[in-house]
Amino acid sequence: MNWITLHAKVLPSLLGGTSRHPLPGELIHPSSPSSDGTLEMLSLMGQALRFERPSTPESFIVEPEIKDERKIIADGLRRPLIRLLTAKNATEHPARALARAFDRLRLRPHPFDLPLIDVFVRSNAEKLGPTAQHWADRQKPEGETRSYFDPELLDESNWTQPTLSRRVAYLEQRRRDDADAARALVESTWAQEEADARFRLLQVFQTRLSMADQLFLSTLEKDRAPRVRALAARFLARLSASSENPSLGACLERIKQSQSGLLRRRTTLQIELPANVKDQAASRWILQTFTDVSFGELAGRFKVTEKELIESAAKGEPLLLALALIATNERRLDLLEPVVANLPNAWERMFEAGLDTLGTMTESERQRWEEIVVHPYRKDVPTTYSLWDWLHRITDAEAPPSVMSIALHAKLLTKVPEHERGSAPWLEVIAATCPASQRQELREQLTKFDQSQTVTPLALLEILDGMENDRTHV
Repeated sequence: MNWITLHAKVLPSLLGGTSRHPLPGELIHPSSPSSDGTLEMLSLMGQALRFERPSTPESFIVEPEIKDERKIIADGLRRPLIRLLTAKNATEHPARALARAFDRLRLRPHPFDLPLIDVFVRSNAEKLGPTAQHWADRQKPEGETRSYFDPELLDESNWTQPTLSRRVAYLEQRRRDDADAARALVESTWAQEEADARFRLLQVFQTRLSMADQLFLSTLEKDRAPRVRALAARFLARLSASSENPSLGACLERIKQSQSGLLRRRTTLQIELPANVKDQAASRWILQTFTDVSFGELAGRFKVTEKELIESAAKGEPLLLALALIATNERRLDLLEPVVANLPNAWERMFEAGLDTLGTMTESERQRWEEIVVHPYRKDVPTTYSLWDWLHRITDAEAPPSVMSIALHAKLLTKVPEHERGSAPWLEVIAATCPASQRQELREQLTKFDQSQTVTPLALLEILDGMENDRTHV
């Protein structure tokens, strides 16, 4: 009997079982009358397979070497983590909190669990480490993938290799440490960057913007991307260069200046909305019109200081909203605070305006920004879920302890509208933003709700505690 016959007639029986693929009777020649020869034939096939040389593939796929120094999450947390992330009705808030914890504690999911939490991994790969990044990119074309390494290992030699958001974060830190060196990095790769990358990298220049950047910004006046040209023009205008911010003129047309006071004449500024802009659309119009100008430009045109500009707008809510958006865009938290002091509902107004990013603010700046906009509500904390949902999405950070204290002391979860009380979105957004020091107090408040409603938030708190208290990863 030759190999071809064995392979064609016996191998199917070996792989699928003789009940499904009976052996042909003519092949069986038992060596003993007490045996039907089936086991002997299958054994012969198995022995033959040991000596079969596999065919050489036409091509090889070489997996990249992934260097991932992060510690794997403790075994005891794996099953609760999977159960939480695969729950059908969970909101995105627990996933956001867990991704931040993985990133902050330098942990990563177990490789065996990646298929089970695939949606979570693909949505938060940058915060989960190189192994997760490789998993998330496994179906992308080779040309769209980048090197996989921990962002803490970024330096000037490899800063172009990670994803764009990581590159922006790295450049932001370099601007804080050495603005000139950061500008040199951008100049060295500028010609190879795509339009979106050029715009995102140029946004970082608002950090420590100085006259040293003027020469490079001047070269961008003929950039291929209109938004890059416009952003460079705004930066040049802030530096009092020859060009003028194209958005400034449109803003000045809508600001009406007057004088008030009998003994002490003071400048009063107010926005006059266009006739075709209705009240419900006013906030969005202000966002679109004013966020491309700076405090310095407006103050300079009215010949007042930045603080005097805020005082001049104190009686005009639309202009105060514009100044709050400008201060947020410029990361001028020192100016945002006096603006909000005159605009106590800034939280709601910025939400109505559609503000959807805090730019390149650091985590500490985002938390400080949240404190500024929330603190005026101490005695009347909002019970509108969309406001808290927006606050978590736009900051993507734990709430500052002072903000969580407001929510806990006011017993926010018991004061929301009755039809929303105890609903999963409310409980999950508060649990996801609760600092570690206040989780026990939150647990005590969660006992007032039905146990079926608190399964997910309590599980999230337990997992976060377990990740933070497991010192084996330190």
